[in-house]
Amino acid sequence: MKKIYLLFLVCIANISLMAQSMGYTDLGVLFSQENYNGTARYNAMSGAFGALGGDVSAIYHNPASGAVFSRSEISGSLSYETIDTDATYYGKTTFNNQTDFRVPQFGFVIVFDAPYSSNWSKFTLGFNYSTLNEFKRNYTAKGNNGSFVRYNLHPFDNPELPDEPIPYNIPESQTFQNNTSGRSDVYTLSIASAYKDFFYIGSTLNFHNVKFSQDVYLGEQNGDDEGNTLYADYNQFLYEESSGISLGVGMILKPFRNFRLGFAYQSPIWYPEIYEESNAIDYDLENSYSGFQERGYLDIQSTDIPGLYRNTYDNNPEFLTYKYNMNTPEKWTASAAITLGQHGLISVDYHQKNYSLIRFGNGSNFQQERDEIATSLTTARGLRGGGELRFNQISLRGGALLEESPYKPNNETFYKKGVSLGLGLKFKNAKLDFAYQYTEIDENYSIYHSSESVNDVTLLNANSRFSTTLALLF
Repeated sequence: MKKIYLLFLVCIANISLMAQSMGYTDLGVLFSQENYNGTARYNAMSGAFGALGGDVSAIYHNPASGAVFSRSEISGSLSYETIDTDATYYGKTTFNNQTDFRVPQFGFVIVFDAPYSSNWSKFTLGFNYSTLNEFKRNYTAKGNNGSFVRYNLHPFDNPELPDEPIPYNIPESQTFQNNTSGRSDVYTLSIASAYKDFFYIGSTLNFHNVKFSQDVYLGEQNGDDEGNTLYADYNQFLYEESSGISLGVGMILKPFRNFRLGFAYQSPIWYPEIYEESNAIDYDLENSYSGFQERGYLDIQSTDIPGLYRNTYDNNPEFLTYKYNMNTPEKWTASAAITLGQHGLISVDYHQKNYSLIRFGNGSNFQQERDEIATSLTTARGLRGGGELRFNQISLRGGALLEESPYKPNNETFYKKGVSLGLGLKFKNAKLDFAYQYTEIDENYSIYHSSESVNDVTLLNANSRFSTTLALLF
């Protein structure tokens, strides 16, 4: 039996059409989404703090939150997270698991009384660091004998009839591995003030750092009608790094004693320069030899065909670098809360973000991405709710969240769902909080180019996060 081994690594600067690693539209969505990891109290109530304030993590989402503090406070958090990913491809499901431990939050708020008699009773200065999004995720998807054939030809397979190569169109097995790492962090500086204890207003200046890397592998094993087998192994690497800035403004109103309303606006995150390093291919579907683009370098080895086939281009660059800029969409949040004195509270947040407003670069280089963003992305809305019951120095908390997909057609369905629980202990000059969050995210991942008729990998991500926070009061 003849076995052909095909090993290739191909390189090109522009990744807008590549299929295995992420394209610019998907990167724009990834850098625009939030999986905010705050204090344990914030996490336990699923982040529904827009009308409450009084938590250092809530300052990023509603800058007026800092004005609700009555005492200065400093806090730090620890979190432990498990990530389970079920990847289904052509009816076959593989199960993947990983863990992560980190310090996701540190911050403080300093409260100053008004220096002179005024209706503005106090003002506050705050700082907080939080993980905005965690990109660490590794999974493997496996196809079966009913999956897709992409690489079905070998350029030297039939030397006597080079125009009639033997097609390897019988799928035997398929493996796709996607390993991502990195995270998005935000550093928030805030100033806020309170007017007569019924109107709170604040603003923030946010500094963002993002690092993302992706290493993907695709292996196909395809046969022909004569019992021969072709093996194709394909790798891509992608690295993105940038720093950005955003602004926030917000207010909280207390029209009645036990009722609060909150409104907040977050500007786009402006990334003036994103540095990219990649060996990704922009393959040509019309190219011969199963669409292998004659760029970078292509090595083909066979056990029964002597010699090595190598196609070179541009001196075989291993990695190419590129720089571009990006703006994420703005975000609007409206909130309401009912307080029950010393007994507890109930809070609800509604937010929306129009992902079709993601913008890349200037000029014509990103025209295809602009068209794709306009046709494939839409406004995603989200709802968060939380509650707290207090028994003297002990607090019991819970929450839930729902969020729509940014991709069309989302049909107003929720691709992200979560619940949370928590416990708080209050001391004279300190607070100790614990939280548990469970979140499910449904996603699809396209292994191949969107123009090809092939199933996506269906992903069900189940995240369990435990966090604890110690806060000291002054």
